[in-house]
Amino acid sequence: MQNIEKTNLLYRLLYRTASLYFHLFYRKVTVLGRENIPENVPLIFAANHQNALMDALAILFAARRPVVFLARADIFKNPRIAGLLYFLKILPVFRIRDGIESMGNNNLIFTKTVKVLQSGLPIGILPEGTHTHIKRLQTLKKGICRIAFMAAESTDYALDINIVPVGLDYTNYQNAGTHLIVNFGKPMSVAAYYSQYRENPQKAITQLRDDLAGRIRAVMIHVEDEQHHDMLQSLNAMIMRSWLQEHSLKDTRINRFRSSMAVLEQLENGLKTNALDPESTAADLKAYQELLRKYRIRDEQVETESKPLSLLLSWVAWVLVLPIHVSGMILNWLPYRIPVLLSAKIKDPQFVSSVNYGLSLFVYLFWYLILLIIALLLPFSTAVTLPLIIASPFAGLFAFYNYLFYKKLLARSRQYLLKRFKPEQFRKLTALRKSLTARIVTVLNIR
Repeated sequence: MQNIEKTNLLYRLLYRTASLYFHLFYRKVTVLGRENIPENVPLIFAANHQNALMDALAILFAARRPVVFLARADIFKNPRIAGLLYFLKILPVFRIRDGIESMGNNNLIFTKTVKVLQSGLPIGILPEGTHTHIKRLQTLKKGICRIAFMAAESTDYALDINIVPVGLDYTNYQNAGTHLIVNFGKPMSVAAYYSQYRENPQKAITQLRDDLAGRIRAVMIHVEDEQHHDMLQSLNAMIMRSWLQEHSLKDTRINRFRSSMAVLEQLENGLKTNALDPESTAADLKAYQELLRKYRIRDEQVETESKPLSLLLSWVAWVLVLPIHVSGMILNWLPYRIPVLLSAKIKDPQFVSSVNYGLSLFVYLFWYLILLIIALLLPFSTAVTLPLIIASPFAGLFAFYNYLFYKKLLARSRQYLLKRFKPEQFRKLTALRKSLTARIVTVLNIR
């Protein structure tokens, strides 16, 4: 802990390895607003918290620099784990639930954070203090504000501390192979609150916390109406393609992310003004989703029906690449399967991808090392075996994404068969969707 602001060769090596694997773990990582990160100033990153360790890693690798994070103290109880966490540049923060007597330890931690900020290293904090699966910013804890003001006070307010709000958004926070967006907002200068803090510390802390919450909400997808969160998210996804067409926007992940902020806000206003009836909408949505589950298809397949020729060509293409898929699956099945089986036992869903990522990183490194040793020991030319070893991770990635393509292809096929052989059920499905989208169109004023 004493040298946490310093980086050594081992840390830099692990950083680059973990960063590379992080960008392989997700299908794509899109970073927005990196130009908002100021240089040569004491810096604190403050992000929404949805996905356990992955949120911290998202900030770390998107910032492209070492970051010292603060985490709850109970995970530091084991000395060996604590040593590992310090090496990873994570400091403990003690809470009341850790025991009143332990709260005094925070003075040492806060003193250390001041030294970290003075050294030029940023600090990363997830100020909600807890993670949640819903896309809604929880009430921020005041610790981040206290740390900022204590750091300033210890230097007689000479430090111009900046807080950068960060919005994190996963297409699916539990699964690998999804799309992650890291959205950096405009920095907040804590110096603007120094005079207020001198006069009334508690009022300044509360004001900074509330202002910071507003800044974080502005760079993330935030559903204020927690009661109707799931319904609003589903309606947002159903109407998104029409919304993009209405505003002449390409159907990209970034445009969907930015447009969702506006769509959800208008839908929430529709609920408040009774332009959108929550009870009947929820009932119809439930009936629609039950039919989707019954026939094992997705909303996107109902929205855009599959044409027979396109479906046939997709199956032909899938069959043609099947040898590559099978070889990639065989070469990578064991290192893929072990983390999946272990992470499936995790009770907290928000930790699944973190455990999967951490375990698979080391399992894959160990696995490919074994394959390399075997290849060197086999009585074959290294000109043959080494290219096979080098190609195996790429074949594994191909097999993984080809499997995801296969699942979508099956859903498209089920949709076509439903329409072809059970037209009445398909018409019922489309009628429910049209009824729902008609209500949304009215609220959003889409032509």
